[in-house]
Amino acid sequence: MKNEKLKEIGEYLLENLDLAATRFAELMIEHQPRWYAGLGLDECKRIAAYGVSMSLECFIRGDLEPLGNYFNSCAEIKLDRGVGIRDVVEGTLLGKQAFIAAGTEFYTEQADLLEFLAELEDYYVQVLTLTTDRYSGMLLSRLNAEHVRNKLLLEASRTVTSALDPDEVLSRLAEVLAGTVGEGCCTIFLVNPDTGGLAPCAGFGYGSKECQSALQGLRLCPSGSTLSSVDGKSYGFCSSNKASSTFADILPEAVRSGSASLFHITNSDRMVGVALVSSEKPGFTFDAATTELIGGILNTVAVAIESAAAARQTKRQLMESESLRRVANVLLQSPEGKNGSVLSLITDEARTIVNGMGSVLMLLEGDSLHCVCCSGAPKCPMEFYPVDSTYYGSAFQAGETIIVRDAQSEVPEGERSEKLRTLIVVPLLEGDKKLGLLMVSNKSGGFDRDDKRIMEMFAAQAVLALRNSRMFEQSEKLVVQGERQRLARELHDSVTQALYAITFCSDAAVRSLESGKRDAAIEQLKALQGMAQQGMRDMRSLIFDLHPPELESEGLVGAIQARLNSVEIRSGLGADLFVEGDERRLPLRVEEELFRIAIEALNNSTKHSKAESVTVNVDFAEGKTVVQIIDDGQGFDIATLPTGGMGLRGIRERVERINAHLDIDSEPGKGTVLTVKVFDVEGTGGGDE
Repeated sequence: MKNEKLKEIGEYLLENLDLAATRFAELMIEHQPRWYAGLGLDECKRIAAYGVSMSLECFIRGDLEPLGNYFNSCAEIKLDRGVGIRDVVEGTLLGKQAFIAAGTEFYTEQADLLEFLAELEDYYVQVLTLTTDRYSGMLLSRLNAEHVRNKLLLEASRTVTSALDPDEVLSRLAEVLAGTVGEGCCTIFLVNPDTGGLAPCAGFGYGSKECQSALQGLRLCPSGSTLSSVDGKSYGFCSSNKASSTFADILPEAVRSGSASLFHITNSDRMVGVALVSSEKPGFTFDAATTELIGGILNTVAVAIESAAAARQTKRQLMESESLRRVANVLLQSPEGKNGSVLSLITDEARTIVNGMGSVLMLLEGDSLHCVCCSGAPKCPMEFYPVDSTYYGSAFQAGETIIVRDAQSEVPEGERSEKLRTLIVVPLLEGDKKLGLLMVSNKSGGFDRDDKRIMEMFAAQAVLALRNSRMFEQSEKLVVQGERQRLARELHDSVTQALYAITFCSDAAVRSLESGKRDAAIEQLKALQGMAQQGMRDMRSLIFDLHPPELESEGLVGAIQARLNSVEIRSGLGADLFVEGDERRLPLRVEEELFRIAIEALNNSTKHSKAESVTVNVDFAEGKTVVQIIDDGQGFDIATLPTGGMGLRGIRERVERINAHLDIDSEPGKGTVLTVKVFDVEGTGGGDE
């Protein structure tokens, strides 16, 4: 641009800057009172002097570079104050008017004045072009940024209000926050109400499984570190596995360098959590606008985040309670059930309840821990671990839960698999007695305090299950022993007596033959034949009692009918069976106990009651099954009968094992009625009526 006259007046006005600044300030106050009237003349003169000096430098240099620098420094301020482009153009023209006034006084010759005005006009055409272009661009950029901000705020609000599942809410929010920066990543940490620490609950933007696993194992501590979030609150990084420990070393430096930032999430001064936002773009750093945008999003949805956090905690507690309830029901049922042995159930459910890959159950045997059951992988490399000289033996003696972050470095090589990464070791305690260890391995992200809490509760259930299993085994042994004693009594009372009589009768027949008493010998041999046949029938009856084939093939009614047929043939006792209701199969264990109760009652009728007839009624009623044995024998006084008399102890034990009702009605000379009621839903009955 031409600047001969501009350079002259520029040099003059630099020496008389106050004169030009005063005129410019007066014009600003007069024509733009909204922006300058409240500032006072002195403040306006200071602002005007800065702008005038920049223009005078342009006059002298002959280019717009000084003014461009000035524009960059003050344009953001004007935008922040809300000054529009019309006001900027008007202010620029007020400066032109001030320079015209100064030039009119400076140039006395008409020709010089006209040349000055021509150069000034050319200068301001360029100035207005520069001003409008740059200011419009900055204003448009701000509008676009505001549009993006509003869009993200709206998206965040929709995210947390449209999703019902709390985990989905937090995952979507992490995606929105990651979208505020190029190639962004985000992890949301929520406060653990029990420990006060922060654990990751949602993440977005981390591609590799290794990275995701490391972040899952990352934890934030509320104090003890110089690392600060954008609002100045300090945090420390710790980890629950080896991979995340590397992140715990890298992230603090990333936050300090500006490529990652921590954003504190609060609702009414209540700590909710922390958002860790970072970018994978090389050289990225957070600017003020991005920081403000993320803070605005978190402030907008803080209430929803807190609600999602509370719902997530409640959901987890409900899932834990349901899991423990289900596990307790499964573990405490009979080991004969369809779910297999109690040891397998413990190991299977242990790894399921905390999302581990493998589990191991070790029980104390002598001076060593015996690896009695494994589920999943990795397996135990050894079967026995001496208590006094192994890592697990030390853990057993300590009697406290241990969380292992890096098993390859913490567990001795010979005692672990090469695939073992993370581990939680929980003692099995029955009061002060140590039973063994329950271990779960290789959870993605590692194990934390929540896992410790629920595993200790699970271990308590497992101990009850082990105790129940031991009691069941002991009960089974007692049942077997009782059956052996009963069989011994039966053999003594029937088969043994028959064999003794056969021996005695055969001796008599031999002596009769030796003495020539042929007819007596024949009679004795006939008696011997009858005794042998009766003994054979008694033996067959005993074999049938041990395991009647009809019980499995035809059920309770078929087995009782077969037994009654045997009783009729063997003893001549009149026996009838009546069935009411729709016949149905009961659990085999229940059918077997009812059958043996019926056998014992029939034995009493044939051997003790001197009955001539017996009737068995089986009633398949709704919700229960009733078995009744009625005989017309001599009866007895229940009050004077010993507790275990006439086989009643065995009957009562069998009734208790199937949780049934037992009723015995008998009087001397009036026969006996024995009634057993077993309910379809176990737990409805119990004990004697």
